[in-house]
Amino acid sequence: MSITKRFIYLLSAGIGILMLGIIFQKTFILFLLYNLLCGGLLVIDYYISPDEKQLVIESSKEETLSIYEKEPINLYVYNKSPYKINLEIKDEVPNFHFRVENKVIKGSVMPHEKKHLSYVLTPTKRGAYIFHNIYLRFEGRLGLCIKSSKVNFEREYKVYPNLKNLRKYRLSICNNRLFKMGQRNIKSLGRGTSFESLREYVSGDEYKKINWKASARGNKLIVNQYEPEKNQHVYIFIDTGRPMSYTVRGNRKLDLVVNTALVLSDIINQGGDQSGLLLFNKEVNKMLMPGRGIAHRGAMLETLYHIDHTNETSNFIEAFHQFKMKERNRSIIFLFTDFTTHEEAEDLLKVLPIISKNNIVIVMLIRNEGLETIANQEAKDEEELFNKGVALEFLADRKKVVSILNRRGVFCIETVAESLEYTAVNKYIQLKNNTFL
Repeated sequence: MSITKRFIYLLSAGIGILMLGIIFQKTFILFLLYNLLCGGLLVIDYYISPDEKQLVIESSKEETLSIYEKEPINLYVYNKSPYKINLEIKDEVPNFHFRVENKVIKGSVMPHEKKHLSYVLTPTKRGAYIFHNIYLRFEGRLGLCIKSSKVNFEREYKVYPNLKNLRKYRLSICNNRLFKMGQRNIKSLGRGTSFESLREYVSGDEYKKINWKASARGNKLIVNQYEPEKNQHVYIFIDTGRPMSYTVRGNRKLDLVVNTALVLSDIINQGGDQSGLLLFNKEVNKMLMPGRGIAHRGAMLETLYHIDHTNETSNFIEAFHQFKMKERNRSIIFLFTDFTTHEEAEDLLKVLPIISKNNIVIVMLIRNEGLETIANQEAKDEEELFNKGVALEFLADRKKVVSILNRRGVFCIETVAESLEYTAVNKYIQLKNNTFL
C-alpha cells in the first residue's frame, strides 16, 4: 500500500493545526489527535476499498503476433465490486524482444462492468514468449491510499513471421492485380508448359506452337495453347548460417527471408503448385516435403516461426545431397543465402551443380547497402581510403560471382531488403509463365 497526493495534502493541513496548538499552548495534543485522525482515515480507506480479488482479468484468445508489426495486447478487467475503481495496469513484458509504446494502462471501471484496456507492442524476434504477471494499482474509495498487487496471469504469445503480408498478397492475387515489379498474373494462357487446348492461329503466335497435324486436318493453321504446369514441386532453401545473422536497416536478414518464404509458399500453393522447405546450416535442420492445403501451411508456419541463425559456416554439400536423396522430381528451388567472403562464394559455385543440373535454381541475395555506402563515399583519411578499397573489392567479387552464376544457367538475383518479397514472388510468376525459359 502507498499513499496518494490527497493524503499528503491532508497531512499538510496539520501545519495549521500546529499553529493553533501553539496559540492555545496545546501543541502536542492537537497535533497528535490530528495525525491519529489522518492515520485512522487511511486505515479505514484501505479496509473499505475493494481488493484485487474483486478484479477479474482476462485476455483475448488471439495469442499470435507478427514480427516488426505494431500489435495490440488486449486485456479485459471485470469489476465485481459495487464501487467505481480507478486503476493502472502494467504487464510484465519479456525484456529485449519487444518495444512497448504505452507501458502503463490507465482506466476507470464502473461497478459490475467489464472494461476493455489495451497497449501496443512491437515484437523484434520470432519465437514463443511467456508473459508471467500483471501489476495493478488502484485508489481507495476515499482517495487516500493506493493498493498495489501482483497477479499471476501467465500467457504464451507466439511471434510469427509477418502474417499481415500474407493477407496483402492473397488479396492482390484474388483481385488479379499486378505486383509492383512484375508484369504477369499466375494464370496466363498461351505460355507455360502444360497443354491446355487447340485454337486457330492468329497473327503474332509463335511458329513453334503450330500443331501441323491438326492444321492439315482442318486445312488451316492450328496452334497449341498452354497453361502453366500444375502440381510442380517448388522448394525454398534457407541458409541459417553466419551470413543471415547480419542486419539490414534494423531488420535481421533471416527475419526478412522467413517472411518472404512464408509469402512465397502461400503464392506457390495458390498457383496450383506444391511448396517444400529445407533449412540448413552445418547440417540439415528440417526438410518439409512439398504439399499444399491448410495442414501443410500450418506445418510451414510452425517450422518457420522459431528458427534462428548461427555464427557458423553452412554446409551446402550436405544440404544439396540430402535434397537429391529425397526428391526425384525436377523442381524449382529458391535458395536464400549470402556470402561475406570470396571464399564462401567460391564454395557455393563448386557445389551448386549438384542441384542445378536437373532443377531450376534461383539464388536470392540481399544487397549489402552498408558496403555500397562505404564504396560510394569520399575518403577523407587513410583509414577511410582503406575501407573504401576493401568495400570496392568485395562488391567487385560479388558482381563477378553473380555474373558467373547467371552464365551457368542459375538465376542469381540481388535485391534491396524491402523488395525481397516482391522480387521472389514475381520471379516465381515469371517462371510459371515461361518468361525465363
